Amino acid sequence: MLVIDKPGGLSTESGNAAHPSAEKLALDWFRQRNPGQRSPYLRAVHRLDRVSGGVLVLAKSKQSLSVLMRQFEQRLVKKTYQAVVEHAPSIDSGVLTHWLKRDESGKKALVFDQYMADTQPCALDFKVLERRENQALLEIYPETGRFHQIRAQLAHVGAPILGDQLYGGQFWRDYEIKLQAVRLQFMHPRTNAPMTIEAPWDAWALNTPTNQ
Repeated sequence: MLVIDKPGGLSTESGNAAHPSAEKLALDWFRQRNPGQRSPYLRAVHRLDRVSGGVLVLAKSKQSLSVLMRQFEQRLVKKTYQAVVEHAPSIDSGVLTHWLKRDESGKKALVFDQYMADTQPCALDFKVLERRENQALLEIYPETGRFHQIRAQLAHVGAPILGDQLYGGQFWRDYEIKLQAVRLQFMHPRTNAPMTIEAPWDAWALNTPTNQ
């Protein structure tokens, strides 16, 4: 496998989009290091939103891909995120439980306080690491892995992620929000040894808008 620190603004998977992807750039990196050799198999095991960054695992064989994807499906992987949010929560830690579904466009999550038709339960734990004026740095532990779950749940309780205009946040940078997958814990696909991969970041860097 290959583990990278994906920057915000970069898509995870190769596709028809004109902008680059982590999969494609990783393949290009392998080709540059091994000119003339056959290109390796390389597929993302999970996804990070284009606008977020952090730990991303890519499998270098179909067998590894299958083993690692099974760990994600069985919720054996422990994921830790950090986010800078606007309108800091009034409490220092807590659990958010909601019901979620995609809107008609399929590009945005809708969050409800109680069950509605076609919704799925979603939950995350959070704690405040630091407060600065009206913002806060949160550490987040999602219990489920729904579409846009962290972004939508935080916005639903009045604490949108900085830069996440889709969910009511203020503009920060083009195609980036202040959300980072800082830690991923899983089992090595071949040896079954426990793995902890971290991608630390400077959460408060460039907090002012850089472009509009």
